[in-house]
Amino acid sequence: MSKTSVEHQHSDTAEVAAGYRAVACKEYPETTIGADYLAEHFISTSHKFLVKFGFVRKLGIVKSRKFTPGGFEYVLARTAFFDQQLLNALGTGAKQLVILGAGFDTRAYRFAEQCSGCKIIELDIASTQNRKKECLLNAGIAIPKNRTFASINFNLESLQDVLREAGYDNAVQTVFLWEGVSMYLQQSAVEATLQFVGACKNTESLLVFDYIATIADSEVDNYYGVKTWRETWARYRQAEPFKFTIDDSQIASYLEGMGLSIKSHLKEREIEERCLPQPGYKNLGRVAGWFRFLTVSPTC
Repeated sequence: MSKTSVEHQHSDTAEVAAGYRAVACKEYPETTIGADYLAEHFISTSHKFLVKFGFVRKLGIVKSRKFTPGGFEYVLARTAFFDQQLLNALGTGAKQLVILGAGFDTRAYRFAEQCSGCKIIELDIASTQNRKKECLLNAGIAIPKNRTFASINFNLESLQDVLREAGYDNAVQTVFLWEGVSMYLQQSAVEATLQFVGACKNTESLLVFDYIATIADSEVDNYYGVKTWRETWARYRQAEPFKFTIDDSQIASYLEGMGLSIKSHLKEREIEERCLPQPGYKNLGRVAGWFRFLTVSPTC
């Protein structure tokens, strides 16, 4: 992988996640983990060709497990979890959707009817957004009129300022989706985002996000796949390193300090049980041991 900063090129990680979702749509079309029928539009031409063939898809899953065990299952479970949380929030009156670090998120299109009454603001670095717009154009997918793209570097720019310019309303019930982002940010950027959501005037608003739990070196062998993940990222992912982790025992008090209360907190076993089909379903395995899903709401 190139060491060029993702500030100047689209995120490789975003494309990998889209590739996993594209594979899942072919392999598990009848399930919630295979629901992203648009993901294929956001992967390279060569990968689109490979995704067509079942034996190649299976070889890709095997390779993924070699370098990032439990990562394929994590991304698919994450898709299902975030989908459901968004639909639940829309069903309870959310009128604003803010997608933080959106990558190649397709929910505004897959759930266009459900989102039709929402203002949608999508934030990411300009390079990834430009690639996404190009993919949408090439696929003949129109950008919904209620969608606003706002470019941001979370490590350098003010979320409050960028959202204000994009027309964000702090008083409206909002669902924030922060998928696969927190682990790539500096701690200061993570805290600024959490504090921003914690300051929402509408306490019915909801933030859905995932994070990586801090795992001590002495404990790493007790968490499925984590040691291999660390080795792979150190060797191949220098441009997108993991920067933020937090200990599970500290997360509640940490969020409370940001003005947020936990609604749900899923560790790896709970993710498997709640978000994946039944155990062993069509060769699905375990979720990597350091990933967590959270939903939180403002307390003010």
